[in-house]
Amino acid sequence: MKFKKLSVVMAALLAASSLLAACGGKNETQSTPEAESTEATEQESAEAESEDAGQEDAASGGEVTLELLLTKSEIVSIMEEIAAKFCEENPGVKIDVTSTGDGATVVRTRAASNELPDIMNTYPAEDFYKDMFRDGYFEDITDAEYLSKVNSTAMEMSNCDGNYYAVPMSLSTYGIYANMDVLGANGITETPSTWEELIADCETLKANGVTAFLLPNKDVGNVAQRFERTAGIINNDTYSEFKKIADGEMEAKDSPTLQTWCDYNEELLNYTADDHMGMDYDIAAAEFSNGNGGFMLSGTWMLATVQKNNPDANVELFAFPHPRGETTKVPVNIDTSFSISSTCKDKEIGLKFLEFMTREDIAQMYCNADGNVSTIEGVEYSIPQHANMKTAVDEGNIFLTAVNFWPTGLREEIRDGCQMFLGDLDRDAFFESSQEAIETIYADN
Repeated sequence: MKFKKLSVVMAALLAASSLLAACGGKNETQSTPEAESTEATEQESAEAESEDAGQEDAASGGEVTLELLLTKSEIVSIMEEIAAKFCEENPGVKIDVTSTGDGATVVRTRAASNELPDIMNTYPAEDFYKDMFRDGYFEDITDAEYLSKVNSTAMEMSNCDGNYYAVPMSLSTYGIYANMDVLGANGITETPSTWEELIADCETLKANGVTAFLLPNKDVGNVAQRFERTAGIINNDTYSEFKKIADGEMEAKDSPTLQTWCDYNEELLNYTADDHMGMDYDIAAAEFSNGNGGFMLSGTWMLATVQKNNPDANVELFAFPHPRGETTKVPVNIDTSFSISSTCKDKEIGLKFLEFMTREDIAQMYCNADGNVSTIEGVEYSIPQHANMKTAVDEGNIFLTAVNFWPTGLREEIRDGCQMFLGDLDRDAFFESSQEAIETIYADN
């Protein structure tokens, strides 16, 4: 059974904070997992000579250039600042920061051509990256002393068969953002804690001519994320339920999780904008930030976007209430972690960069810009907009989000059917498409 439960006490998670780490060994280049052993031997000999020469060049004033690939566009600016500071403290080193919006595809393509970046942000709780770790594409850093700076819960989430290949830096949480100025102008003084209270607030806003919920249903990627996160809130072990569908023990139309997902979305659609199917995430976030809506589903990462749209926005993130009135738990995920590839051009420098990231001042610098919960001890996390999330974590009401357990590709395969349902509310079509998506992806995996 793939579903895993977190057993570590969560109380300190939102109070601690920081970033990456490592310290180096010899500068070697390893062959990829697919290389033939004879080719690997020849390549290692030639590349070792080349890299030794490169090290001599660096020692004599030459420049070592490493690529830092980011799959999170919102952290590019802060990582450029951090990389520049690292290079300033390490003369002869250059860090080229690159970014992509399609991380998994880029990583697959570059791994196949033996051109993985030297350093990159990874998602160590997800099966896709765990498979990459197992296949030898990234350095095993299990014995690195700096890992002791990382919160134990984050380390548990990053474990891959007892080993570690990434330094987890931040943890994201997911819920509902509330524009407190909009709520306050309509007589609502606090965020709701139950589904009934949420709907009552939506009724109040609607009666006053205010769009209660901004739902960017044009954005299929956002629809996919919302489905995955909220389906997990409905049932913290969706993997097992969906496997029953794949194994023929249950039909999608009888799935309590899928039924409840339809129920709550059909209800919320009564309180959203008429053009919700034409609204993408950027438009919705801008509308929300500027007071043109009361609520919006998202995670801790959205705060930076809100503040960019409106520095004076008065918002709070609170837990998504369970639609059936059951215990509310908050989805969490490792949002940022860093790894170095097994083909890193200079592993000593790459590992030194990871160690640099765990320095308290650098970790604090990252946390302040990122807005997500830092996982490194010693970093202060004082973001009042996320106080409700801190309470949820302190009380242990969290679970590792479903994407870490679902077979690779399920979220992408099922999202089109989710988006169609949000447009036409055709349950039969939704259940049929979900059945096909689940059977296909579970069979392929």
